[in-house]
Amino acid sequence: MPYEYRRKDGPPTKVYLLGERGAGLKNRSGRIQDFDQLKKECLASGNLFGDPEFPCTADSVWGPKDHKFPIEWMRPPEICRHPKLFVEGASRFDVVQGSVGNCWMVASAANLTLHDELFYRVVPEDQGFGSDYAGIFHFRIWKANRWIDVVVDDRHST
Repeated sequence: MPYEYRRKDGPPTKVYLLGERGAGLKNRSGRIQDFDQLKKECLASGNLFGDPEFPCTADSVWGPKDHKFPIEWMRPPEICRHPKLFVEGASRFDVVQGSVGNCWMVASAANLTLHDELFYRVVPEDQGFGSDYAGIFHFRIWKANRWIDVVVDDRHST
């Protein structure tokens, strides 16, 4: 069942969970991605979330051919001592394109930082590396004329 996003001005907007009926998008696992439920399960079990939709393999980064170099997957706490999702807000200069060829994504993310309300609609504030850290994050995308909440883990290819 979709939940509602409350805007500062105007009526609430429905947000669908990835995989649920009406979302317009399906995932490989067939399981509905409910951020709150998945996070509760991770915290209760003591396990960090692993995204079944994006396995930690070279194919996930490079595709099935032409693996350019070996990849090690790490979580932010393994990379730095005190990770933060954002420090002193977000800026368009925080976003840098790598070698994957995702300039469309980088440009979109950079533009979001110019509009706070839209930024926090896409990047909800209920996540981070605090005491309830579970390796799980979520973002909302606009697809097929509706908002869809997409859950991801925090593993990075390094």
